[in-house]
Amino acid sequence: MSNRNVIDVSQLPHHEFDTFDPVWWGNNGLLAIETSMFAILIATYFYLRQNFALWPPPIAELTAPLRPLPELGYGTANTILLLLSCIPMIIADRAARRGDKDAAKIGLTICVVCGIVAMVLRGFEFSAVYFRWDSNAYGSVVWFLLGMHALHLLVLTSETVLLSVWLRVREFDMKHRVDIVTVAIYWYWVVAMWLIIYAIIYFTPRLDLRT
Repeated sequence: MSNRNVIDVSQLPHHEFDTFDPVWWGNNGLLAIETSMFAILIATYFYLRQNFALWPPPIAELTAPLRPLPELGYGTANTILLLLSCIPMIIADRAARRGDKDAAKIGLTICVVCGIVAMVLRGFEFSAVYFRWDSNAYGSVVWFLLGMHALHLLVLTSETVLLSVWLRVREFDMKHRVDIVTVAIYWYWVVAMWLIIYAIIYFTPRLDLRT
């Protein structure tokens, strides 16, 4: 056999934070795909918008046709909650990086509570847009936007619950410290996507009303 130069990687760590770990690349690749999906939904929203003289369409069943704007209350409350939830997630994120198990547990637990409350508020948001999902094109696209984001909230909260439970029953190993950091990135992305969806659903119809 001919002699070959060999690189010894046996001493390299199995897990590392951010760009040094394959999980980071996989997670961000997934988020890139999910971002393109929401971009298509948002494009659909504005495509449908151009086919209506008024948006949302008036409710014809009323004596005087009324253009029902989605109520701001529940959506705004959810926006504030999700923004505030970034604080405990940042705490958990930084705690995982420095190996502080207790701080990570506290941060994740608060985030679980925030995620559950956000999903409850989302349930009320569906009624605040006035239309059913099958009422017309407006109802369909708005319900789909809210529903897809709610699905991400559910997945994100479930992952946070699993990590929170793990910290209480198992060791605080490097693999799961990396997982916490990865979930934190996902959490920030879900909040950022909601800010865009919130502005589109609740404020673009109000801007149309002024024109």
